[in-house]
Amino acid sequence: MEKHDVVKAWLNNVAYSHSKSRHTENLYNRAIRLFCSYIDLTPQQILEEYEKMTDRQFRRKYAQYLRGYISQYYESGLALNTVNVRVSAIRSFFKYNDLPLGYVPLAKPRVTFHNRDITKEEIIKILEVSRPRDRAFFCIMAQSGLRPATLCNLRLKHIEPEFSKGIPPCKIDVPQDLAKGKYREYFTFMGDESSKYLQTFLDTRPNINSESYLFTVHGLEKKADPKSFSQIFARTIEKLKAKGLIEFEQKQKGKPRTVRLYNLRKFFRKYANQAGFEFVQFWMGHIVKAGVDEHYRPKDVEFHRQLYKEKAMPYLRLETKTPGETEQTIKELRSKLEQRNHEYQKIAERLKSLEDFVNSPEFIKEAISQIRQLLGEKKFQRALKEEE
Repeated sequence: MEKHDVVKAWLNNVAYSHSKSRHTENLYNRAIRLFCSYIDLTPQQILEEYEKMTDRQFRRKYAQYLRGYISQYYESGLALNTVNVRVSAIRSFFKYNDLPLGYVPLAKPRVTFHNRDITKEEIIKILEVSRPRDRAFFCIMAQSGLRPATLCNLRLKHIEPEFSKGIPPCKIDVPQDLAKGKYREYFTFMGDESSKYLQTFLDTRPNINSESYLFTVHGLEKKADPKSFSQIFARTIEKLKAKGLIEFEQKQKGKPRTVRLYNLRKFFRKYANQAGFEFVQFWMGHIVKAGVDEHYRPKDVEFHRQLYKEKAMPYLRLETKTPGETEQTIKELRSKLEQRNHEYQKIAERLKSLEDFVNSPEFIKEAISQIRQLLGEKKFQRALKEEE
């Protein structure tokens, strides 16, 4: 059996038992290539070595190899989860080829590079400086929770006929073959702003039809690459940071920033959660719990639409105030009104006090005395007689 056949057979088995994820296939393929380069052997030569050694010898030798492989990447500062993925891939290769393997540590999964929450104001700034295609892509991610790869695979037919009819919120169908892991089909929604931005972009593309991809390479009808949107997003926030309009951290050049494309998906999860955790997970294409919970979750589109419209969309909209912002504005206006009423009350009390003083005998007596001094007694008496 040739080298490429050994790897292909293994990857096909992984795809058969799990999913036909191209991303997973690429990760596993890269992992076995790096490991083989580290030990200076091909996958086929690893299989041949097993035939020449005892189980005990082979198990110990390759466990040592893999531990050294781990040590090399640990010292290089590679994220632990990335190391775990590569180790898991190699263990998978050994398992599917019935090769024994001694003790190999596996680090407890933890996030090395954390995404921070992205704010509505920051998303608005990003959309303001983005081109029509990118603006639509970013907005749909924030309001639908779709993965970049899934969004790049969608065609116009997946949002029709609701998109053309202007039905809010517009349903987005994700067929099983486009879903990550291909576990099941699902659907989600996008708000009015997403529909508006998408229409603006589609208006720049002549002769589109139901089979046209929603997002294409600029100037072509070729499907866009999700990685390109990550790169565009990164360049956009770097420009905004240079202008002092957004802040984020990057621990090391070439490592993830605390703000990246997936923050938009995180934004959706946070603010759509008013609709309930399980429904949000469904809209994001997650399996909450296999079995009973998954089986009994409502699949009625109109039920989901109403839930999204009432519980999620108000908190996901970007151009108008969310309920929380409106409530805060009302609270601030009410406070200002109460303060102004209090000031008016003080002025009214002061005027009443002044009026009472002016009408008092003491004030009248003092006023007469002042007038007498100004006019003199004779003129004062003459004025009194004229008044009579």
